[in-house]
Amino acid sequence: MEMKPVQTLVRMCRQATGVETPTPDYVRRFSDSLGSNLWLYDQQGTVKSKNMLAVVRYCREELEIDHFVIDSLMKCGIGTDDYNAQKHFVDCLSTYAKDSGLHIHLIAHSRKKETEHKQMDKFDIKGASEITDMADNVFTLWRNKGKEEKAQKGKLVGDELDMPDAVLNCDKQRNGDWEGKISLWFVPRALQYVGKNTTRTIDMLSWPFAEE
Repeated sequence: MEMKPVQTLVRMCRQATGVETPTPDYVRRFSDSLGSNLWLYDQQGTVKSKNMLAVVRYCREELEIDHFVIDSLMKCGIGTDDYNAQKHFVDCLSTYAKDSGLHIHLIAHSRKKETEHKQMDKFDIKGASEITDMADNVFTLWRNKGKEEKAQKGKLVGDELDMPDAVLNCDKQRNGDWEGKISLWFVPRALQYVGKNTTRTIDMLSWPFAEE
């Protein structure tokens, strides 16, 4: 509900090909690779939480979807201070995911901090504590705004050049044995995050599994 489908597809195509302006052939290859494996819910704005739950069930039972992304919790018709409604919604998602085998990815925003330069964790997620309590996995993504500001002013020097552009933090993994942080570097032209500042972008259409 945060972005129009055409905008989502443009970004996905750039990410999949690893280039800013994919050729027509690349665009066709990207489109062909999707087939019937990608479905986009074409509605912007707020959707009632009960309707979103119905869409989730429909996509799993009728379309046999394996992964469902909700972007975002604040667009599901629940007040920011209605913690009971948030708890109920996440509980319904969690229960259905376990019963059906569907992987549900719920995006939630963070609370405003005194500065954006401090890294966040699961306790900074806006809303009821049950959002993270009932989730099997919790990831938080911190964007290094301090580095961005210095780069725009041309003031990055020395070791600051090697600082990550973002940090992906695995705050919780219920059925796994690892939690920790992963440093990431952003490549604007490809809209990709890579594992090192010297790593090349990835042409996902050329990967061995791309046609499986």
